[in-house]
Amino acid sequence: MADNANPFEVAEPLAVPDANPPGVETMPMAAVSAEAGAAPAAPPVPAPGGPEVPAVKLPEGAQPKLVVQRGLKLNVEYPIYEGHNFIGRADEKPVDIDLDDQEPPDRVWSSRQHALISFENSELLLEDLNSANGTFVNRNRVYPGQKRPLAPNDVIQVGTVQLKVKA
Repeated sequence: MADNANPFEVAEPLAVPDANPPGVETMPMAAVSAEAGAAPAAPPVPAPGGPEVPAVKLPEGAQPKLVVQRGLKLNVEYPIYEGHNFIGRADEKPVDIDLDDQEPPDRVWSSRQHALISFENSELLLEDLNSANGTFVNRNRVYPGQKRPLAPNDVIQVGTVQLKVKA
């Protein structure tokens, strides 16, 4: 190596495999100015919600339910009724799907009124109610104000509890 050569300079850029699955958009890295001391540009903020999910109509007369896949009491079933179904922990405000006995007392991650499932016109929609730890469907975050359609076999995560949609 020559005395004036930069030991940190890379002769050829390394090829990095795409770590994202097909269909998942990535946020471009912020460009760093060549000027000394310049701060990197702020990256763009991704749009909440991720990919659009089409609504799924359940069969006429179907009685959907949520089945606990991960929690303290596995395979417990929670029926979903026509109209609004609140998910959370019963306290001052009642909830329809009470997860109080699904999380250990020292690891409570579900909010009192965590999420809302609407069952209308044979369609299920999930909405986060500005919970502290978020609501996820199939590992994708559902943001407050976003109504995410649900389909049979979707997995909802509320706190540390995972619930599978059954129709």
